[in-house]
Amino acid sequence: MINTKKVPGTVMLKHEFIVPDHYKKFTCKGGECRNTCCSGWKVTISRQQYFVLHGLSCNKSLRDKMDRTFKPLVDPTPERYAEIVHNYEGNCPLLLDNGLCQLHGSCGEEVLPWICRYYPRGPRIDYAFEATVANSCERTLELLFETNNPIRFEIKELTFKMQVKDSKPKQEEKDFYKKVQQFCFGLVQDRSIPLHDRIRKVGNILKALDNHREQDLDKIDLTLDKIEPDFGQAYHVLLNVSEWFIENSPSLSEYCSTIKEMYDNHDNEAVYRKNLNHFESVIKDSEIKFEKMLINNMFFRQFPFFESTRNFTETYISLVGTYVFVRYIAINLMHDKNTVDDFIDIMSKTFRVITHTRFENNIIALLQAERATDTFILAKLLNI
Repeated sequence: MINTKKVPGTVMLKHEFIVPDHYKKFTCKGGECRNTCCSGWKVTISRQQYFVLHGLSCNKSLRDKMDRTFKPLVDPTPERYAEIVHNYEGNCPLLLDNGLCQLHGSCGEEVLPWICRYYPRGPRIDYAFEATVANSCERTLELLFETNNPIRFEIKELTFKMQVKDSKPKQEEKDFYKKVQQFCFGLVQDRSIPLHDRIRKVGNILKALDNHREQDLDKIDLTLDKIEPDFGQAYHVLLNVSEWFIENSPSLSEYCSTIKEMYDNHDNEAVYRKNLNHFESVIKDSEIKFEKMLINNMFFRQFPFFESTRNFTETYISLVGTYVFVRYIAINLMHDKNTVDDFIDIMSKTFRVITHTRFENNIIALLQAERATDTFILAKLLNI
């Protein structure tokens, strides 16, 4: 159902969406959230939403605060027109002491920018009607980790106010998307083999599809060559990659700097083994947790059609880069922490960058710069 009584440029869309089984349980933690989504990262809104807020009827106190909160960008686009300007504490000025939003409380949910209204929900309607909740929200990870069951998908009727593109993929492309996604999700959730080998099998599928998209997925060779672990080479790549985030990612700079200091002038493998042993003693069934985060993020990012990759080989490179970077951050940052909540806090902050920035482009470029994008080196990265 599409309601034409709407803000210009948008529709109210009511439809049956494919959602992961944890979606129906999601509710915002509000003031109980340890790491509010208003804090510490860039949030942008569209031009249309900016002018809706600019013309909103409200009291002078709220108007003055809103004028300080939403600032047009220097080089705006219709989709990224203005950003939230954080206060000296790194929070949105509209965030109240109780963890709730002043704009929401005063004017209702209807006026909120879409990112604020729906986050961490991610509705998608181009290749299929899909929605999930992002790993960047701590409540999402709490739900993912409630059980060790593989993620299952179901149908749920949902309503979203959103923009609908004029151009849509052809039905053949939609069918291809669904077929490949379901097949690869099955591979990633096949717990009869280690997760790093499951990801390598996904790589076999994607590279084969780059050569011939119409082939039978069941007939693609999923045989894996034996790869011996090479810690020295893998961590040389990861430490170099993290240098870029120290310089270019305010959200992850502190994390990556902390890890760099751990390894500088030390026996790198000894540090890693010590951190890994501690991590696995604290985070039980960690491989299952990584699997579920990976599947949820792949679904959120519309695997295999990652927006910022040019072909399926690049999709595989970004998938490997995401997995090994997440493990790198988690294993090393947990070295002095002892709870699942600590793990969730680290992972949700890391996925703010992975899910909501050009991380895929960046990790591909960084791995290319390290000459670490061929099948053999990617397998070594996965195998530590």
